[in-house]
Amino acid sequence: MTLAKSSPLLAGAVALLLALGATGAGAVALDATPLAADPPPGAISDNLEFVANAPEASSAIAVNFIDDTMFVSTVTGIYSYDVADPAAPQLLGVLPMYIWENEDMDVDAERELLFISRDPRGFTTPVAPAQARLFGAVHIIDVSNPALMAQIGFVTLPAGHTSTCVSADPDDVDSCDYLWTGGPYGNTAFGPYGRPIYATDVTDPLNPVTCPEPINTGLMDDGSTGYAHDVQVDGDGVAWVSHEAGVNGYWTAGEHTDPLTGTTRTATPCEPIPYGGGSTPSAATPSRFMHNSFRNVDLSIPGQDGSTGAVLMATEENLSSSCASSGRFATYDIRSSLDGSGFADPAGFRMDVLDTWTPEDAEGATGCASAHYFEDRGDGLLAYAFYGQGLRLLDTSDPTDIRQVGYFRPDDASAWAGYWRDGYIYVADNGRGVDILRLNEDADGSVAPAVMPTVTAPALSAAVAARQAARFEADEVFGYLCPIVVA
Repeated sequence: MTLAKSSPLLAGAVALLLALGATGAGAVALDATPLAADPPPGAISDNLEFVANAPEASSAIAVNFIDDTMFVSTVTGIYSYDVADPAAPQLLGVLPMYIWENEDMDVDAERELLFISRDPRGFTTPVAPAQARLFGAVHIIDVSNPALMAQIGFVTLPAGHTSTCVSADPDDVDSCDYLWTGGPYGNTAFGPYGRPIYATDVTDPLNPVTCPEPINTGLMDDGSTGYAHDVQVDGDGVAWVSHEAGVNGYWTAGEHTDPLTGTTRTATPCEPIPYGGGSTPSAATPSRFMHNSFRNVDLSIPGQDGSTGAVLMATEENLSSSCASSGRFATYDIRSSLDGSGFADPAGFRMDVLDTWTPEDAEGATGCASAHYFEDRGDGLLAYAFYGQGLRLLDTSDPTDIRQVGYFRPDDASAWAGYWRDGYIYVADNGRGVDILRLNEDADGSVAPAVMPTVTAPALSAAVAARQAARFEADEVFGYLCPIVVA
């Protein structure tokens, strides 16, 4: 990754951290110039209002919240903001650190901890040869004072890129007892596996302990151990592993019947029990590299009794300018997988596809871009990032008919993730920083698509289109596409 342009930012962050250490907690006295409230050039649907931008976090990758504090993971460190007033976010502190990549950053709100997942490229460079990539790691950060964040724990792992909290408590699916870490593998001297999931006990954050065996081996890439990228936990406590070929879900706590053996045992984060999911067909997702997923346990398929909780949503990441091959968003009916077929026969089983979606020909779009992270508001309305095609609001209340009901596409967009919070949407843009939007809904709380398409997106110039395409460079060694900062 080209970081020369970021050195002034790091220098400023260090100075800021030193000042915080001298003054203690509290908002930082910054330049009184108000944050921009005018929307950026581009295409914005009339049900979205541009509220503010936090430009300091210009290389934003991921966002998370503890109460009114927003934490932003960037290439150069962690930023903390007071967002009690979303229209005027106040910078509280900075923890300078070169981080690659720490997507989907997780927090433990109860213990006020933040977890940074560093992949093997983060210890060298994103384009270093495989033999130079020795290990990944997890940094455990105490953020109880967001103006003075501090590392309290650290563990190295054979892989790294994303780390997700999973629970060992069947009565509290939100407890952060373990981390499941996925991402590029280190040097092959560490073992015969591809890029599986590694589980780490963080009940004592000062002394994290990694489980002896990796998870999700032999299920990816049609039977081998390919690339496990990320994990999302649903409302029932099932941890869904998105990987190179599909998505598999596991129980990590409680008594459950293993569909592969028919026996009942206790699931743990080190020895989980298969739940469902499996491989995706190439007709729906041409690259079959599944990046992240989510199951809304309350969502059903209209007109189909017994389908509540049967819908799995997943992102295919495939960074391409071609609409035929750019990464797609897909919805699946997982009921046929609940007998363990996706685990028993990963090469032959394929999940049942309900629908797919890309920005191609959508209102507010200038072309295609890969799907990336999305977040469900809780009712099937997704805040969905599509890189250069910006943020898209997708209605999945009928998962067989995915509909766009809003969009925010600045001309310089590089949207990596969108997050819901109290009627606002926070967009992590790896160039713009964090954009804050407000959704204006009808009185009954619905998002009416009939009044949405009022802005016609202008075509990008050839120069801008080329610049957006050049933001990304394929890392062929690991089969993953690594974003690159360009001049």
